[in-house]
Amino acid sequence: MKIAFINPKGKQVVNEKMKLFWEETSSQFLRHSLSGCSSALLVLAALTSKSHKIALIDENFEKIDFDKKYDLVAISMMTQQACRAYEIADVFRSKGNKVVMGGIHATVLPDEAKKHADSVAIGEAEDIWNNIIEDAKNNSLKSFYVSERSVDLTKNPVPRYDLLKKEHYNIIWIQTTRGCPRDCEFCAASKIFGLKLRHKTIKQVVREVKFIISLGKKFQISFADDNMLIDKKYAKSLLKALGPLNIRWFGQTDISIAEDDNFLKLLRDSGCAILFIGFESLTKNSLKFVDGNSFKLKRLDKYSYYVNKIQSLGIGVLGSFVLGLDGDDLSAFNRTSDFIIKNHLYASQLTVLTPLPGTRLRERLEKENRLFAHDRWERYTFWDVNFIPKNMNPQELERGLLEVHRRIYSKKVLSGVAKYFKDVYAREKRSSIL
Repeated sequence: MKIAFINPKGKQVVNEKMKLFWEETSSQFLRHSLSGCSSALLVLAALTSKSHKIALIDENFEKIDFDKKYDLVAISMMTQQACRAYEIADVFRSKGNKVVMGGIHATVLPDEAKKHADSVAIGEAEDIWNNIIEDAKNNSLKSFYVSERSVDLTKNPVPRYDLLKKEHYNIIWIQTTRGCPRDCEFCAASKIFGLKLRHKTIKQVVREVKFIISLGKKFQISFADDNMLIDKKYAKSLLKALGPLNIRWFGQTDISIAEDDNFLKLLRDSGCAILFIGFESLTKNSLKFVDGNSFKLKRLDKYSYYVNKIQSLGIGVLGSFVLGLDGDDLSAFNRTSDFIIKNHLYASQLTVLTPLPGTRLRERLEKENRLFAHDRWERYTFWDVNFIPKNMNPQELERGLLEVHRRIYSKKVLSGVAKYFKDVYAREKRSSIL
């Protein structure tokens, strides 16, 4: 069979002023830093028998040839990709191709996805993928394939990183764990992947890193885990194994890593260059809505101290902040930008609260009748407002988001950040982050 794995292009921001800002400013760094092809399709490609001919198509870099004939078209999507994913599926089906859709959006809204597909994969696809292929081969695809259990990651093969066209990618994503015990209200990860953490073996991760290195191009290694360092015992073993590989890497974690000096040194020695840390909010009342177990709330007063500890070792903090939480009023914008500037954060990702399907946030806002553009997924860009905030109107939230971006990415602020890290690198005798 001929099988196409397709990564649809995500929808760009709808707000015209925000769109112009993204196109014209150095905040494009974020799009570069967080870009790259998801490993999900690469894992399925690795699970596909070599008797089948496969193609990986990433619409972010190449046009889709709809005149090509495939026996099966597999499309993975998140919510911000849904509209385009449905368009792609509809065209392929109109030309007689069988289409299967999966990913987080299809998992939480399978009936919607089924309107555009012959079949929908619900949940983690590794254990059901070969059944889908066999049924497609026999022209007997079922409407839905449901993953009945959590995938044993220790059995996963090395993803087909070799399918990535080198000229398109500077970053390759590796996943070491799935699951997250934090269970934030606005996140669907714990619902899809569970609260219990699962992980690959250290040998598996090292094998994947070495395979990427063998591809020849010096890719930036980025770890896709929601919180790759939350299991400290596993994380310490992983960091010790990464050290000898002589790489610089990017990962996502929480601020608690700053509470262990020895762990921070392990991070530095492992080649850690940037850590994406979800601060979410600097407002106590807002954090109550984010963090049911008060993990972040208990550490709010030490945020600045912890950031300084991490960055003083030459590890840049890419801070993530969500604006428009129920505890936010108009003062949240200046409070957030002041914190970012004062603490010389290496970079920041600022988004508006987004009621994604499958989250407890969306369920709550629906009950409170505060949602609009309910299924207009083209607006789910994380920079466009799709709900009625509690202490401001939607227009004020969008304006505030734009003003924070303008302030923290001004030439003056960026020059200050560059000088800060230049001094840190000189003191720590580390090379620049990227």
